[in-house]
Amino acid sequence: MLEPGGLGKSLPGRAVIAAILLRVILVLLLRDAPALIDMGEYQKLAVSILEGRGYSTEAGPTAFRPPLYPLFLSLVYGVVGTPNILAARLIQAVLGGVEVWLTWRVALLLGLPAMASGAAWIVALYPTRFLYATFLHRETLLGILWLWQILAFLRVNASEKPVGRAVVAGITVALGALCNAVLFATSCALSAVLLFSDSERFLKPMLRRMALVGIIWVVGLGTLVPWGIRNQSTLGGWVWVNTKGGRALWEGNNPGWMDGKSEIRIRQEQWDAMADMSEVEAERFAKRQALAFIRHHPGQFLYLSWRRSLQFWRLELLPFFYYKQGYFGDLSGLLVLLLTPVFLLPFPVLLLAAAGGAVLQWRRSGVKLLAFLAAVYWLGTSLFIGGFRYHYPLVPGLAILAVLGWRDRARLVGRRFVLWVVLAALLVLNFADHVGANWNQVMALLGRGGALEYSETRSWMKKGPFLP
Repeated sequence: MLEPGGLGKSLPGRAVIAAILLRVILVLLLRDAPALIDMGEYQKLAVSILEGRGYSTEAGPTAFRPPLYPLFLSLVYGVVGTPNILAARLIQAVLGGVEVWLTWRVALLLGLPAMASGAAWIVALYPTRFLYATFLHRETLLGILWLWQILAFLRVNASEKPVGRAVVAGITVALGALCNAVLFATSCALSAVLLFSDSERFLKPMLRRMALVGIIWVVGLGTLVPWGIRNQSTLGGWVWVNTKGGRALWEGNNPGWMDGKSEIRIRQEQWDAMADMSEVEAERFAKRQALAFIRHHPGQFLYLSWRRSLQFWRLELLPFFYYKQGYFGDLSGLLVLLLTPVFLLPFPVLLLAAAGGAVLQWRRSGVKLLAFLAAVYWLGTSLFIGGFRYHYPLVPGLAILAVLGWRDRARLVGRRFVLWVVLAALLVLNFADHVGANWNQVMALLGRGGALEYSETRSWMKKGPFLP
């Protein structure tokens, strides 16, 4: 719960209100922004559910994308009675306040109360998160679900009624997976913490811990069973979450072309081999091809994994990507230039400060847990695909560490300072490589042509790692 004194008087309450108001203002300013690329696909799926055609595209039933976000959109549209994108964006603005509150609560439960309010304000005022309230992207829910999972698992063994808490944690396992299958890895990591942590919070008999973890996974997997049955009956094969995982794995690990700064991509003729397959068959075929590549080319697999892991921590260029699509209307290049520091600087500053917090307080159990969960999510994502947009869920955790690093910055001396300098140098080099790889595209933002057409933008994006 929020601090005593009411929502408006408590410090977290003010952060929640500020987050909602600022996001609502931006949503209203961009109320006519188009639903581009992934947004359009989510919108079509949501409308299909709303109109009673189920989770389907023009080609029929599908499970290509995780279903939670389209289902969320369809619920919003069902309440307002029409596929109103503005209504969905306004709800997402409110969810921004929920994320701020969850950040505060997680910091408290991690035993880092001094960092709770500062981290809440960072999430509330983080510029890229304003924009995500206007995007029809699953990341809006993903950040909330990542925090909710942590909160739910931490409360299981600390509760006098752990069975009920375990049921809630199991629901977060299912909802997280239905938003992004990588959260399965986070759920496994949290289960391991619940089983094996030796902190005071978890000093319970091992059999009790095992029983609670068992309840969590029975509920989690049981919640996914209806979706699997639906996929079995409509697609001809059991699918726990979605059928995109195999293709994503193959896209990142395949015998296609590669240059010095880009992932391996699948050649068109390889995609054509799946043209006559069903969705489930194509997913399994892609997974087999990816695993065969990994077995036969372990060196290239390690190199590609390294590249993807670096791309995860790169600058947040998504606003500029959408500017090229005309998402913000007729903004001038000069205005884009003026806004560049607002969107590009917060993440490197946050990450450098978070590195300082981790170096200074790495012995604290809360810091260890945040670092462990961030690493699991990071490595799990990097196995499939790389891109800066995928670090979105970790920003609240980084905010907690960043406040810790800033508060104790005077203690960053000696070996700790050297370690921080090494980490900072690696991060800065990664940021510089990202800018250098896309320098021509970044400069094109200030050109005379304005926003490029969709096909032209996709053409140059395919030639480098700018694609998020």
